[in-house]
Amino acid sequence: MGRHARVGVGVTIVALILSGTAVGLEKEPADALLAAEYSMVGIRLGAWISNQGPQTVQDFTVETNMPDAGFYTELFLDYRLAPVVFLEGSLGIASRGDAVIEDPTGRYIGTINLYQALFQVKFSPLSGRSKKFLPFVVAGGGVAWGRQSIDFIVTYDYSYNPDITNRTEADFLPVIGGGIDFPVAEQIGLNVAVKYHPIKFSNVLAGVKDYSGTAVSMGVAYFFHKK
Repeated sequence: MGRHARVGVGVTIVALILSGTAVGLEKEPADALLAAEYSMVGIRLGAWISNQGPQTVQDFTVETNMPDAGFYTELFLDYRLAPVVFLEGSLGIASRGDAVIEDPTGRYIGTINLYQALFQVKFSPLSGRSKKFLPFVVAGGGVAWGRQSIDFIVTYDYSYNPDITNRTEADFLPVIGGGIDFPVAEQIGLNVAVKYHPIKFSNVLAGVKDYSGTAVSMGVAYFFHKK
């Protein structure tokens, strides 16, 4: 077989493979993640892992016990700005443990929670190219606030100190992280995310200033098209 003939056969084989692939793609069902434009909304559940490990504070007025990890919940909305870029808004809450505060008016027993309101840019380089998994990175910032909520009061003289019952500290923070989106249906997907939150309040909250931690979570998302 001559050189030109072999080239002709090779070109024919490549053309047949490409045509077969095109037919196979035409037979695949439409996938929201393969479409030109989509956004998503969802919820993630997981753990908040403290950078400092377990924290215990004991002095004459405060006894705080915070484990190295607590339950974490996050609601998120990813709005598509470009083929591989999203604007993500999220609200998160992390449980950080218990606090007992001694005061001349009584013994105050409560819990400590962290809240975050964040805006981030999400970069998903395989968006629109792969329907198996979509790795992403996020970076942004927002506001975090910690709340010391008193659930029980053992009074000594039938009075209480309103400055102790509920206290709040707030701080601006950057956030960085990443994860993977896993589409499982045309408009439903699973995802995992890891985000680092450096949170250091100006004043102590239940005897602690540094509440920095890493949120590791997994959730479900609903994909919807922009109109």
